Order: sequence, then C-alpha cells, then structure tokens
Amino acid sequence: MSPKRRSNQISIPQKQRFSPTDFGPKSLDEAIHLFLRECKIRNLRQDTLIYYKKELDFSAKLLRNNDAPEDPNKITASDINDSIILFMMDQKLKETTINTRLRAVRTLFNFLDRKGFLENNPMKEVKLLRNTKRIVETFTRDQIRTLFAQPDQETFTGMRDYTLMMLFLETGVRLNEMANIKVDDIKWQDGVIYIRHPKTQSHRSVPIQLIMKKQLSKYVQLRGQLNHDFLFVNIDNEPMLRQNMQQSVRKYGRMACILNVRCSPHTFRHTFAKMCVQNGADVFTLQTILGHSTMDMVRHYVNLYSNDLTERHRKFSPIQDIY
Repeated sequence: MSPKRRSNQISIPQKQRFSPTDFGPKSLDEAIHLFLRECKIRNLRQDTLIYYKKELDFSAKLLRNNDAPEDPNKITASDINDSIILFMMDQKLKETTINTRLRAVRTLFNFLDRKGFLENNPMKEVKLLRNTKRIVETFTRDQIRTLFAQPDQETFTGMRDYTLMMLFLETGVRLNEMANIKVDDIKWQDGVIYIRHPKTQSHRSVPIQLIMKKQLSKYVQLRGQLNHDFLFVNIDNEPMLRQNMQQSVRKYGRMACILNVRCSPHTFRHTFAKMCVQNGADVFTLQTILGHSTMDMVRHYVNLYSNDLTERHRKFSPIQDIY
C-alpha cells in the first residue's frame, strides 16, 4: 500500500517549530559580536567601530545590572527605558549623551530585526529624548584677539597652533575634519579647502580668504616635505591627533585667562557661525560650509545671532514706543 500523499501546505504548528529566531544570538554579547562583524564587513571607519563597541558594551552592562533578559529577543522597551534612559537621567547626563547611546542600541536592534532574529523590535517603541536648546557659547572678538596673541610664533609649535586656531575660525570645521586635512586638500588657486566627512569620506569645499591663504602658505613652507600628507603635525613630524588639537586650544585659553567660555575647537565652530550670520550669511550658504545634513542647527544660529531680528525688534519694541 503506497503511503498517503502529504499536504503541500505547512501547518501553523510546523511553522512555529522553525522560527528564524531559533538561529539568532542568545546573548547580548553574541549579538554585539555579530553586529560588529557586519560593520567590519561593510568597511565602516575604525572610529565608528570603536563608538559602537563602547556604547553597546556599556548598554549591555546597564541592562544586566537591571536584571534584563540576556536573550536579545526577550528584551522589551521597558527594559531599555528603565535600564538605560532612566538610569542615565538619574546620573544627570545630557540629552545628547543619552541619545548617542540610544542611537547605537537602536542600530543594533535594527540589525537583528533585519536579519530576522527578532519577533519584536523593542526600539520601535523607544524614542530619543527631546533636546533642550542651550545657549551656544562663542568667543568675543576681544577674546579671539587675546587667544591669537598667545602662541609663540618664533617656534614651530607656536606657528602651527596659531595657524590651526585661525583655520578653525576661518572655516568652522569640526575637530575630526581638521585632523584629516591633507596638504593636497588645499586648492590654492580656487581659494578652497576640501573637507572630508569623517564618516562617509565624501567632501565639501570650504572657502578660505587671502589672509588665511597667506598664513597657511607660511605654515606649509615651515612644515616642509614629509613622508605623509597630513597638514598639521607635531614636533616629531607625526600627524597631530585630535586630542592634541583640543589640548592646544585649552592651553591658550588658560594663558589668555578666558574663564567664562569653554576654550575648544567646537567653540570656534559656533563663533564662526555667529560671525557669519551677523555678517549677513544666508542659511543655505552656512549649511553648505558647516556640512550640516539638516537645517535645524543653522536655523538655531540664525535665530540667536541675526542682526535683522534685533533691527525688527527695535521698530516694534513696546518700551521704545512708550519712552
């Protein structure tokens, strides 16, 4: 007697018996390992890999400390809210710091979801924190003059640091971007510098004017020919690291006795934006030069520093009208 012909339809119990999640990672550590492996295969930058590993390892620690499930497929939105968000808020950490960690966690769970390892992605129910708009610190013109007077331009490091601070103010570039500038990125005839995006390696052209070009030319001649093309170098002719650039700006801030403003490369970026707005730069030009992907921060600069706003207020000020 021949066997009964099987049904071609797979029953629901049979489907449930072979869930894709059965083959997924059973621990956070295993999930993080798989994710970082994928990032390496995609050839992401080393800085990005370090960021993901640091944030995800710390997030896993917070989840364990709060007795969250070890299996990523059993972690809920409540686990993430309680273990990560509320914990970090209790530590009085800034919204930007908390959101930086949440973005890494969201990327991990989106990866697991995309691979079919999750029945429910908990990050779909977790929202980033709304950023509180803070006052943007900038240098005054007097503070800039005092800062620029500090480097000893009779020394190589003094000339280099003077040029570095000038270029921060002239271009408003990010610290990561400054550390990656090569000598060949300076297009002398066009009056621009190619600024490489630290993540995508795409570039944008940022203008430099005559005074900056002259100073850069003096520094490049002093730098000389080396076996690499990085623009800013230390006394051993090695590429200048980001932390060294930060330390230099901080040092000159102390020497200049500037106490009410954080002396950092990012303060130069805010100061650049402020001066551009006050000198009439439009939002599209500012967005292009600064390399912002959205208009949010640019609009914030315009709202803070636009002379037009002050002029318009002068015309309809109730107090001015009364007195």
